[in-house]
Amino acid sequence: MLKHPSSRRDFLRIVVAITAGGVGLPLLGACGTVAPSAPTPPPASSAGAGAAKPASAYPSFVASSGAAKPDFPSGGPLYEDGFSTYPINPQKALTATPPTSSSNKVQCYTNNSAPAPPTPLEQNQAWQTVNKELGADVQFTIIAQADYPTKLATVMAGSDLPDVMLIPGGGATGSTIQNLTQFLGAQAADLTPFLAGDAAKDYPFLAAIPTYAWRNSGCVRNGKLQMLPIERYYPGSMLLKNRDVYDQVVGKDYTPKNADDFKRVLQALTNPSQNQWGIGSYLDQMYYIYFFVAMFGAPNGWALDSSGKLTKDYESPQYKEAITYVRDLVVSGVFHPDALTIADSTRACDALIGSKFVLDVETFGNAWQDGWTRGPKLNPPVTPAAVLPFPAHDGGKAQHFFGRGYFGMTAFKKAPDDRIKELLRIANWLAAPFGSAEDLLLTTGVKDIDYTVGADGSISVLPPSNQDANSVPWKYIIQRPQVAYWPGIPAYAKAATDFEKAAVAVGVADPTLGFSSATLDAKGQLLLRTMIDGTTDVLAGRRPLSDWDQLVKDWQNNGGNSIRTELQQAIAAAA
Repeated sequence: MLKHPSSRRDFLRIVVAITAGGVGLPLLGACGTVAPSAPTPPPASSAGAGAAKPASAYPSFVASSGAAKPDFPSGGPLYEDGFSTYPINPQKALTATPPTSSSNKVQCYTNNSAPAPPTPLEQNQAWQTVNKELGADVQFTIIAQADYPTKLATVMAGSDLPDVMLIPGGGATGSTIQNLTQFLGAQAADLTPFLAGDAAKDYPFLAAIPTYAWRNSGCVRNGKLQMLPIERYYPGSMLLKNRDVYDQVVGKDYTPKNADDFKRVLQALTNPSQNQWGIGSYLDQMYYIYFFVAMFGAPNGWALDSSGKLTKDYESPQYKEAITYVRDLVVSGVFHPDALTIADSTRACDALIGSKFVLDVETFGNAWQDGWTRGPKLNPPVTPAAVLPFPAHDGGKAQHFFGRGYFGMTAFKKAPDDRIKELLRIANWLAAPFGSAEDLLLTTGVKDIDYTVGADGSISVLPPSNQDANSVPWKYIIQRPQVAYWPGIPAYAKAATDFEKAAVAVGVADPTLGFSSATLDAKGQLLLRTMIDGTTDVLAGRRPLSDWDQLVKDWQNNGGNSIRTELQQAIAAAA
C-alpha cells in the first residue's frame, strides 16, 4: 500500500533524494480556472498562510488499516497503487451512522468536471443510499467549472453561506482566491479543536489523508486549521493523445525527440480540410504554456537555490524560450482555432476523442478516465493514451511538472460545535478507503442498478453508473487518497502506473507549495490575471514578442518581488 510522507519536511527530503538521482528541484497542478477576488473583510491581525504553520494544527497522519492488495503496488510516496478491478467482496469500513442534529440537511456548493449532470436525487438510488448511510439529506448546488469562480465569489460575499464550500485550488499557474485567509478567518469554521494532532483519530479516514495534501493546500491559516484538502494528482499534467489517430499518422507509441520534432509531429497531425488539428487548449490555459515551459526546462512555479533565493518561472530564460516556441506553433496553425475559447477541460476532452485535435494537455486522472470511458463507445472507437515526457533540445533531460498533491479544499461555514462534528463525521464517511463498501457506493453506485457482481465476485459496471455515482460530486467534498483504478477499464491501472513511473523519474516540484504571503493573498489573483491576459496576447500575436520582458518587469514591480521576499521568509522560518 502507498506509504505517504508524514510531514512537509519528510516530503521535501523525498524530493531532494530524487533530485540526487537526477531530478530537478524547483508542485503546481494542471488545468484549472482562475478564481476572482473574495470579498474583503476587516484586516487580519497577522500575515497569510505561510506566516504561521505550527505542526500541532495539522492532523496526525495514521494510514488506513486493512487496505486492499493492489495489482500494481506503489513504488513510493509519489506513486499510486494500481487496481485493474475493484476488490472482491468489499466490506463496510464503518458501522455507525454519523449522528444527526434536528437540522440534518447539508447544503454543498461545488463544481463538477463530469461530462453529464448527475441523475436527480429523486430518481437516483445511489445518491439516496449514500444519504441514508450518512443519516443526512446532502444536497448539491453544482456550478459549471467555467462559471464557478465568479459565482463562488458572489456566494462568499453574501450572508447566506452553504454548509460546505469547495475552494478552488488553482490551476497550473497557481491561482488563488484573493483574500482567502481573511474570508476563512471571518466566515469559516475553525477545525483545529476537532482535527489537530491526535484529535483526528476520531475521524480515522480524514487522518489517513497524507500530510502533504494538508500542508501543500495551505489548510492552516494564521495557525488555525480551516479547510480539508481534496488529495489529488501528484503526477500533475500529461500530454494525452487520441491514440487511434496519432499512432496511425506518427507511429505506434512514438515519443518526440525534441521541440523541432514535436513541431513536425503537430504539423503531420494537422489537417484543417478534415477539421483536425494537432493540439488544442481551452479558456485561460494560454495554449498550455506550462507544458511547454516544462519541456524547455523552466522551474515549476518557482525555483529555490541553496542560498534560499527564489526565482519565478517567468524570470527564467527557459520560460522565454518556450514563449517564442509556442508563438511559432500558433503561427504555424497547429493549434485548434478555438484553443482560447473552449470552455473547460471537459469540452477539450470532447474535442480530443472527437478527433477535432489529436493531442491535449490534461490533468492526470479525470480527463484520461473520462475519455477512456466515452471514447471506445464512439464510431470509430477512440482510446486516449499518454505521450511520455521529452526534452526540448537534443542531449537535454526530459522534465515533468509534479502536481500540487491536492485538487482543492473544503471549508465549512461557522456553526456550533455539534454541527461541525456532524459535518466532519459525514466527511469521514465520504473518505472511506478504496475497496470498502462505502467507496464502491460513492464511486460506482448500487448493485444491480449501476453494477452487477459475477460468480467470481468481480464487478461489471452498468451504463447508469456514470451519472448515478461519478457525476454526483462527492469527491469534490472529500475523498480517500487516490489510486489508479477506473470502473470498467481494467487496462487503466497499468497504463496509469506506467506513466507515473516515467513522469516521477523526471519530476520537478514547486518548493513554495503550502506557503503564502500577505501580498500574494491580497494581490496574487490580480497579478495572475494580468500575466494570463498578457501572455495570451503575446502568444496569439495580439502583442509583439518583445513585450514579454516588460510583462515580467511589471509583475515584479507590482507585487512579484514582494511575494518573493515574503515566501522566502516563510520558507526560512519553517526550515
